[in-house]
This record gives sequence, C-alpha cells and structure tokens, in this order.
Amino acid sequence: MVESGTILSGANPMSISPVALFLIQTCLIIATSRLLTIPLKWLRQPAVIAEVLGGLLLGASCLSQIPAFKENVFPKSSMPMIKLVAEIGLIFYLFLVGLELDPVELIKTFKKSVSISVAGIAIPFALGCAIANLIYVNYADPTVSYVSFLLFMGISMSITAFPVLARILTERKLLHTPVGQATISAAAVDDFIAWALLVLVIALINNSKHGDGGPQTYLTALYVCLCIIAYAVFLWMAIRPVLRRLLLASVGQEHLHQLLLFFVFLLVLFSSWFTEIIGVQAIFGAFLVGVIMPHDHGFAVKLASQIEDLVTIVFLPLFFAYSGLNTRLGLLDDAQSWGFVFLVCVVACAGKMIGCTVSAKFSGLNWRESTAVGILMNTRGLVQIIVLNVGLNAGVITDKIFAMFVLMAIFTTFLTVPLISVVYPFSCTVFYFHFFEFFVLKSESFQITPKPPKQLTMTWTRKQLQLISFHLMVKMIYAH
Repeated sequence: MVESGTILSGANPMSISPVALFLIQTCLIIATSRLLTIPLKWLRQPAVIAEVLGGLLLGASCLSQIPAFKENVFPKSSMPMIKLVAEIGLIFYLFLVGLELDPVELIKTFKKSVSISVAGIAIPFALGCAIANLIYVNYADPTVSYVSFLLFMGISMSITAFPVLARILTERKLLHTPVGQATISAAAVDDFIAWALLVLVIALINNSKHGDGGPQTYLTALYVCLCIIAYAVFLWMAIRPVLRRLLLASVGQEHLHQLLLFFVFLLVLFSSWFTEIIGVQAIFGAFLVGVIMPHDHGFAVKLASQIEDLVTIVFLPLFFAYSGLNTRLGLLDDAQSWGFVFLVCVVACAGKMIGCTVSAKFSGLNWRESTAVGILMNTRGLVQIIVLNVGLNAGVITDKIFAMFVLMAIFTTFLTVPLISVVYPFSCTVFYFHFFEFFVLKSESFQITPKPPKQLTMTWTRKQLQLISFHLMVKMIYAH
C-alpha cells in the first residue's frame, strides 16, 4: 500500500512510494550478499554462493516467513518491479557471458576439448533423462509435455557455469596449466551447446502451450530454431563487420567511443526483444550479441570492464534475490522430497565427474589431472540458477522441483573448491610459478642437452623454455 507524505510527517518509509521501497530493497539485497561473501571467502567460495544464499536468506525459506518483514520489506506488490529490473540485469549479464566466448578460439581448441565437452553433456544428459520419469510422476505438472520435461531435465544436468569456472581457475592459478586449458575450452564448448539445446527446448515448450502437442507443435518449434540460426548467421555476417569498422575509431583510446557503446547497447536490447517475440527468452538474444562481438585490439576486454561491475554488483544480486524469494525450501517437507534432492545431487555429480574424468584421461591427461577436470566441470553456479528460472517461468517445472535443483546447484558449486584443493592442491601451481621464474625469467636462453640417442646440444629461447619448464615441473610432481 502506497502512502502519501514523507518520513518527516510520520509516513512509513517502506510505503511512501514504489521507488523508495525498491531502493531500500536493492540496498538490503546488495548488502546481504556482500556480507555473506566475508565468511565464504575464508572457505574460498565464489561470490555466486553468497548471492544465492543471500536470496534464500531474504526469501520465503527464511526471513520472508516473518509476516511483518514480508509485508513491509518484500510485499507481493513489489515483486513485478524487482523481476523487471532483474531481467534487464540478466540480459546484460548473458551478454557478458557471450562476450567471454570467442568463437574463433573455440574453433581452434575444438579438437582438443570436443571429447571432454561431449562427455560432459551426453552422460549427464542421459542420466538426467533416466531420472526424469521419477520426478515427473511425483512432482511435475501433468499438463506439461513429458518430452519437454525430459529434455529440460537433461539440460539442467548438463550445464557448466563457464563464468564461475573461469574465476575459480584464475583465483587458483590454474588457468594456464594443462588442467585449466582443457577445462576452460571444454566448458566453453559445453556452455555453447547447452544454450543451443535450451533454445530448442524453450521453443518447444512455448509452442506446446498454444498447440495440441501434435506434429504441428514440433514443426513450429523447428521453425523457431531455424529462425534463431538464421538470425545468428545474420549477426555474424552482417553486424560483426560493422562493429569491427566502428572499433577502429576506438583503437589506441583508453575508453571505447560513445558511438560504439550506443550501437552495442542498442543491439543488445533489440536482439533481446527479437528473440523474446519469436518464442524464446530475451536472454538468448543478448547472449548471441555477446558471442559475435569482435575481440580485436582488446575490444571485448574494454567493453566488459565498462559494464561488468554495475551488472555483477547491482543487477545480479537482484536476480538471485528474486530467485530466492521464489525458492520455498519449506515445500521439501518430507523424507521423500529430501531423498529426491539427494538423488539429484548424486546423479548430477556422477554424470559430470565420471564423464569428464574418463574423457580427459583418454585425451592424454593423467588420472590426477583428469579427476581435476571432472571436478571443475561439475561447477554449475549461477548459470544453473538462470536455466532453472527459465524453466520455472516457462512452466515446465514446479516450485518444488525448482527448490530441489537450486539446492543441487549450490551443492555442486560449493563442492568444487574443497575437492580441487585435495586432488590438485594449490602448491602444485605455486611450484610451477617458482620453477618458471627461476629458469625462465632469469635468462633469455638456456643450454640443454637432450638425452640419448639425440646427442645434439640446442639453445632454447625464452618461449620454448616456458614449455620445457612446465612439462618438467609436471613430471617432477607426478613422479612423486
């Protein structure tokens, strides 16, 4: 209820105006997520865990169960505004996710990462489909198409959170190790394929609502997917060259030209509108624009640096708070429900870890490195939450299934750093940097005589010695 007046006249500060309520909600959400990062940082957990837990803390699972708190701080009438702003922030976040994926680099590393990526999608997808019938019978809305539900369960199990994974690898100084290179390449391909599959599923779900579920529904969904493919080709062939020309105006400048930023933001919003009206979520349009952005002259890095802080500090916590307000853990009120939570977590971890570990082993890594790849690929984080919200908004999953899979996303992401610390300890990477510094940074060349039968003395440059020192370090670690 909105009151007139001001706080000086005795009016309730929470109900003076919708803008005043939204601003205090935003302050509370951001402050809560930031405070939770303090204890979680000691456990080396990524910020996304704090943001998800902050949403759960403020939501219906905790503080919003108190009537006075819910009615004054998060009344039902304020939810549409939070959702709208969160959706806009999510659009720009998916643009940033797409910006981190360089298709040119993906093509270069495709052969190396394809086996890990395919295993990281196919095996979890199959296991997700295997348990889908159990979940559908017990908790799903019977009016939802079983095929749509089956596909969505498979995709939910297959997701890897590429942005969260990249930050974990950077913090653990793993990004330039064989484990980091294999994982980041596979996760990028994994994410790209998973989002493409999700477009198909959402198109199928949205069209099944307006059809009879017969062949015409599937045909319409196919038309939508073909339209998305044609639009992506148009962006790559027609829009990307224009962006590269505009980029030349900003070469050598510390900040990007305003005309270029205007064009990029307009393109993000228009693309989001287009994908929304043809039957898939607006976030896919923003993701596509991010993917086609040129990476020449550090353009992608500069663009991300100018908008990333606002999106991740302000908008993302709003999205997670909205998700937390919709996550009702109280619905999991019996042993069977928690049994299904356990089943979902086990299947999710087993599918990713076993599939990616075995595939990495066949790709040439040893068992320790392969296990590390499997653990890292099991990171789901905020991308899983985004996918779940897409499913919830589309009506393919219920609130109870949503709560189960949110817990799975938190569990799998929380598990990553503790497990990787045991399997691939931080000391391994620290040793590499000391080894590299001692042998490489102190000399431009280094005399080394290879073992027989090659009796030739060779002079190695700094670039070649980087590779030699790394491989020697790895062999020394795993020999002991």
